[in-house]
Amino acid sequence: MGHGVLTVLHAPQHPAALLGVSYYDTDLLEQQLAGQLIMLTAHAELSPERIDLLCERLAAAKASGIVVRSADEQGAAGLIGACVRHGIHLLGIAPSVGWREFDALVSRLLGEHGAGLQLGTNSGDRLFALANSVAQAFGGSVAIEDHRRNILAYSALPGQAIDSLRANGILTRRTPDGPLNEIRYRQVFAADGISRFPTENGFAPRAALPLRAGNIPLGSIWVIDPLGDDLATPIPPEKEEVLRSAAELAAGYIVDAWRFDHGDERSRETALRRLLSGTPHENDSTVLGVRPDQNYLVLAVDCGTVPEGDLSEVRTAASRHLSVYFPGSVCAVMDGAVVALLPSSATEPVVRSLERLLPELTRLVGSAAHCGLSYPRKPSATLAADAARAVRVAECARSMQLAIATPDEVQPQLILRACADALDATDLQLPEAERLFGPDERETRATLLAWLEERGSAPRVAERLNVHEQTVRYRMRQVANRLDIDLDDPDRTLALWLQLRLAELQ
Repeated sequence: MGHGVLTVLHAPQHPAALLGVSYYDTDLLEQQLAGQLIMLTAHAELSPERIDLLCERLAAAKASGIVVRSADEQGAAGLIGACVRHGIHLLGIAPSVGWREFDALVSRLLGEHGAGLQLGTNSGDRLFALANSVAQAFGGSVAIEDHRRNILAYSALPGQAIDSLRANGILTRRTPDGPLNEIRYRQVFAADGISRFPTENGFAPRAALPLRAGNIPLGSIWVIDPLGDDLATPIPPEKEEVLRSAAELAAGYIVDAWRFDHGDERSRETALRRLLSGTPHENDSTVLGVRPDQNYLVLAVDCGTVPEGDLSEVRTAASRHLSVYFPGSVCAVMDGAVVALLPSSATEPVVRSLERLLPELTRLVGSAAHCGLSYPRKPSATLAADAARAVRVAECARSMQLAIATPDEVQPQLILRACADALDATDLQLPEAERLFGPDERETRATLLAWLEERGSAPRVAERLNVHEQTVRYRMRQVANRLDIDLDDPDRTLALWLQLRLAELQ
């Protein structure tokens, strides 16, 4: 950010994901805090008790930290102490730096990875008209993109030069990922002027210009330049003027569209979390655009134990992909999983779409992601049961090493987990099971569980445990005698197997 902008007042040992910057609103109960750097503009007005409660809430919500106006040690002592107790990062900004300027500086650092300004894929006819005007000057296809590389508008002139990369992007309304693109985008967003690229890997030469509102990145405008292979030859002044003028106008249109037409994307995520957690507000269905005559299903993505920042990346990637194939879908992060509400009357098209998405999610988190679906149905006042079912199906998919699972595919595992939940709520346990769960009975438990699941076949148990058949028979005699287990009682045997099997699911 530059010298003298920030002072570190407290830095815990653990890192914190930074996804964006938010003003703290003491009257807003549903404020999204995870991954946010909270700008606390009047901490001196808060009592020590209020400051401590604030830090406790921010720590529980996994906020990135707090930013305050730099103060002397005495004035900030109470706040520093609360941040130390609750493990919250605390930063101070210089008196010469305004809050809006600080917000813009952070947004510029985050670039396309931040929340920033979000747009739908339809930004109106004006952006398409701009794209056509640039294409008319250059003779090649033009794409206007947001900061997440979603194509907002593109040119459609007869005879314009186009290649497979641009054609594929127009079809999916998203610029394809790839090593070459990663390098090019970094160059474009690092520059203030026009960036140019020659023919490479079969892709036509291009010129690109970033779109910004002050320091905040809005997106970029890309044009295929059929005559731009020789980078030593400057772009003709009239073409450069058309491109720069279009970029300036596009930035203004994007800000207007975001401000007046698109609505608040975060409010939709908050509404989705309320709807899926069983605490909806009266107008949440309207905010989400949920129609009573449309079938919906809930999707959950289980990425295992990953940092909050990685989950946000997964949410962004899933939202981008699903919005193309299921317009009207909404994604959010809930309790360590990414959940989405999709308009769909069947699971099959969702499964096919997820098969294309999963490789990208796996690349983002560095390990396999697993998806679970609920049954499609008409919406009701709450979809909490559907969300819980989708999350549980995703957990089953992970345990069974399935990439994508529907409730029907993991129904036995769902029943077992429901039994585990019911037993956890009671103190019911067979005496012999209690003895089996002793610290020295691991080998006994494994042998007995294999014996029950292989229906008493010593050869199959021996193969499963990689021991001799006689060893299996000896262990089973010991089990019956030492632990007083009656395997001839079908009800006790069933209950014993259930408790052994459920212990493996924990």
